[in-house]
Amino acid sequence: MNLMNEWKYRFRYSDPVIKLIAVNAIVFIFCVIFNLFAWMFRGDVWSEHLRSFLSLPSSWSGILYKPWTIVTYQFTHFKLFHILFNMIVLNMAGTIFMDFFKKKEVWRVYILGGVLAAFLFALSANFLPVFQGQTDFYLIGASASVMAILFAATTYAPHIRLTLFGVLEIKLIWFALFFLLVDLVSIPESNAGGHIAHIGGVVFGWLYAWYKKNSYQYGLFEKKVTMTTKKTHLKVEINENKSRKSNLSSHDKSNRVPTQEEVDAILDKISKSGYDRLSKEEKDILFKASQE
Repeated sequence: MNLMNEWKYRFRYSDPVIKLIAVNAIVFIFCVIFNLFAWMFRGDVWSEHLRSFLSLPSSWSGILYKPWTIVTYQFTHFKLFHILFNMIVLNMAGTIFMDFFKKKEVWRVYILGGVLAAFLFALSANFLPVFQGQTDFYLIGASASVMAILFAATTYAPHIRLTLFGVLEIKLIWFALFFLLVDLVSIPESNAGGHIAHIGGVVFGWLYAWYKKNSYQYGLFEKKVTMTTKKTHLKVEINENKSRKSNLSSHDKSNRVPTQEEVDAILDKISKSGYDRLSKEEKDILFKASQE
């Protein structure tokens, strides 16, 4: 009982990425145990029923008949390496994502990215000539949702450096584009519907981060205008010379390209204390570095 309470406590207060991984793991363990019992009692048909119940069908009628599959397919895996690979990428991309977005947005991008991927999958399956004549097939796995998280983080901060396997250093944008290239190359080879769905996740992640980035910049502009209009004429005249110096100084700072040492120090601070602990100047430096 104490162990169960401890797990509940850990789940409740863990970050959203860990919660997503936990949900995927729980569903996977359930599917494995269910299929094991179905195999032992020669109930293979029940395994197919479970897959059909959780996976997203390709036909519009199937989706209308089982609308919950638009969400359940995003958390369902039946193969160990499938879930293992997806969760490794989710953990890495989600950690970077939370450095630049609010934590609650992880779930939003994961779910909505998967929804757009499901729509693109169904659209392709029903209208592309290459799929005509094929029997009903299914979409399953978190890959499209993970791609949405990965490309949202990449769009916002493409030049953050990753260290793979403790040896290989690579920019986030090249890491993400590699996965996109693999999907594009793999579409004619196998699992075409799944790879097309991944593209849907990519598009959603890119659009979401693009919108947030532009909203952020516009929000800063609005804030500056509001603060300026509140100043009195007397204050402006008294502090005119000081303001000019301040403006020149801030202009020089804003145009200065941050050094790699500065960016690395800020990223170390993020990993230890979180993005919210950064000062405004540090956030501006990080944002400037992501644009270079």
